[in-house]
Amino acid sequence: MSEATAPKRCLICAAPDLNLVDGSSVWAQTIALALASTGSLAIDFLAPATPVRNTLFGPLMASPRITVVDGPTALAERGTTTQRLSAGHLVTLAAMLDEQRPYDLIVVRGYHVAQELLPVRHLLARSWLYLTDIQQRVEDIPKAEIPVLRKLAADSMKVLCQSSGFVRLWHAIAPDLPDDRFRLYAPVIPDPGEVPLLAQRERIAVYAGKYTVEWKTLEMARLWRHVRAAYPDARLVMIGDKIHSDRTQPSFADDMRRALKETPGVEWVGAIQRADVQERLAAARVALSWRSESMNDTLEYSTKILEYGGAGCPVVLNRNALHEELLGADYPLYANSPEEFVGATRLAFADLDIAEVAAQRAREVARCHRFSERVATLRAWLRDDLEEGVAQCGPALVSAPPSGQGSTKKRVLVAGHDLKFFRALQEELACDFDFEVDRWSGHATHDEARSRKLLQRADIVFCEWCLGNLTWYSHNKAARQRLYARFHHQEINTSHLVSVDPDAVDCIIFVSEHQRAEALAKFHLDQARTVVVPNAIDVARFGLVRKTGDASFALGMVGVTPSMKRLDLALDCLDELRRLDARYSLRIKGKHPFDYPWLCERPDEVAYYMEVFRRINSSALRHAVVFDPPGDNVPNWLSLVHFVLSPSDFESFHVSVAEGMATGCEPIVWDRPGARDLWPVEAVVANSDEAAQRIDALRRLATPERAKQNRSFVVERYALSRAAEAFRRLLEGEAVQRGARETLRNP
Repeated sequence: MSEATAPKRCLICAAPDLNLVDGSSVWAQTIALALASTGSLAIDFLAPATPVRNTLFGPLMASPRITVVDGPTALAERGTTTQRLSAGHLVTLAAMLDEQRPYDLIVVRGYHVAQELLPVRHLLARSWLYLTDIQQRVEDIPKAEIPVLRKLAADSMKVLCQSSGFVRLWHAIAPDLPDDRFRLYAPVIPDPGEVPLLAQRERIAVYAGKYTVEWKTLEMARLWRHVRAAYPDARLVMIGDKIHSDRTQPSFADDMRRALKETPGVEWVGAIQRADVQERLAAARVALSWRSESMNDTLEYSTKILEYGGAGCPVVLNRNALHEELLGADYPLYANSPEEFVGATRLAFADLDIAEVAAQRAREVARCHRFSERVATLRAWLRDDLEEGVAQCGPALVSAPPSGQGSTKKRVLVAGHDLKFFRALQEELACDFDFEVDRWSGHATHDEARSRKLLQRADIVFCEWCLGNLTWYSHNKAARQRLYARFHHQEINTSHLVSVDPDAVDCIIFVSEHQRAEALAKFHLDQARTVVVPNAIDVARFGLVRKTGDASFALGMVGVTPSMKRLDLALDCLDELRRLDARYSLRIKGKHPFDYPWLCERPDEVAYYMEVFRRINSSALRHAVVFDPPGDNVPNWLSLVHFVLSPSDFESFHVSVAEGMATGCEPIVWDRPGARDLWPVEAVVANSDEAAQRIDALRRLATPERAKQNRSFVVERYALSRAAEAFRRLLEGEAVQRGARETLRNP
């Protein structure tokens, strides 16, 4: 093979030991197999322990593109003896291997391994990092670790994220890095084959994974007798042999083994090949993923949920914010207690119609996590990261062609100066489209050469905000390319739309009907080329929260700049409430108005806030108004308040109202254009006096049921999954061709 046609070289340098079967070791095996299946890489898999079991190592050793490097043996040849490589050993050996034949790409899993790479910058610069072993809330990360994580993100090639929650976490850790530094790399499942209908399956439940206290595996085995009381023929198949010890329950490991071996109706099959797991799942009526309540706030979702769904199995799992976003609030097999676990499992056996509904939901979630989908995504990433057009050496091991070279996926170029509102949608749509990002430095400033290069390979251009980005792309796109844009609000006060070539724009998306009406009147747009898709709320971030302290007396506002946000009206409301009860307070989250340079240059804005602050500081309000710093901890902050205020003169939508409702807060919205269309009619008030009356009445009527109603309003109207479906059909051209405005608004 000539040097010109030799494949690129890749090293997998990951902490998990593939002699043990769990989610992390399956991840390491799967990414190696997926990268090998791109057909463009020769892969060294650095095993931290000598391979002794074929369960996970077997498929790696069978691949002609993968070489398994026995880490302890390789290190012993260099004078160091150990049975299992530490993080330092892994990096030392990686550097030695790289010296012999340099790698084009290094895939790293594990925070401690990544830390060891910091002094070895030439390796880190070629690394994709995947770190799930860090704190999952930025406020919980030790202060000393924040600079380390920022340095890792800045100096590596890319950071791969298990979920959209991790993408947000990394953006909060390193907000100055470009959006495309962080990539969503969700769990991967095998491509499903033909699976029997549920009606053809026996009453078998399956659990596959490790055995731990938090995974509630002991409870599932012990509760099985209650399931069998209704269905004596029911069997529980438990797969896996990794049993953890637990300091809080010293007898757990012994109790777990006893339950697996001795419980009637429980069949323990131990560790088996992944293909055999799929066969077991295809024969089961229901699968189990019930976990401890302490895990309900996690940013990670179980790979097993995806594998179960891919095999056509309904899943019994916890009701929490993440699962409601994935499967819907009305998914029928949630379980958060022993009674609910037994009831949900029995229901899956008893009612085939309900079980089929649950299975269909799980299948849909699993769809974009399939192995062949991920191989196509990795091909596109390799082309972009390894100098575009990586060499193909022989046939690929799966049939899916690379994006842009016969793939059915369209390539979408996202362009704009501020992409935070599109980020979650892009992650949701990643299995349907290949995305690239052209980040502009301002409303009308960008690297034109880079924009032209990105434009050449795009099928669709999406401009977030209708500013200079839309003007430029409308005059530079090719006839074959489709152009979409989203209009928020600030565009109404600019002239950029006047300079747009209207014939080049396929569709402008508005976040509300009243905002569209205003733009149509001002810019004389073609209404047939406009649609309304409300803002998307990532409901998984905002579960019902337990309120703290005197939250029932606390009002909240997120952002009070500029003056049209009408902080003065909120103060009027607070004044009135404090006449009724001195415990009422107002918390304001966000940047101080005078921290905005543009505001300080506007005398009318400065005068407004000077008067507001004089009013606060010269009255009893100075003890009742709290300014909280900005940050990405909005869900936690919302636990401090019970009422979210929106007294603005105008809002195209107002995301913070929906976010507050998603946590159970009561919305209080001053009447303005569009308010009664967007929010519950009873939440809209005429003035500050009416707002105060409603707040005091609602405080006395606060119940868990009201909190759930508020959350359900957001889930049903503004959940991310609904908006993503509307955008998917829009980008495919389907909805625009039909002119189906209402379909887009209510997918």
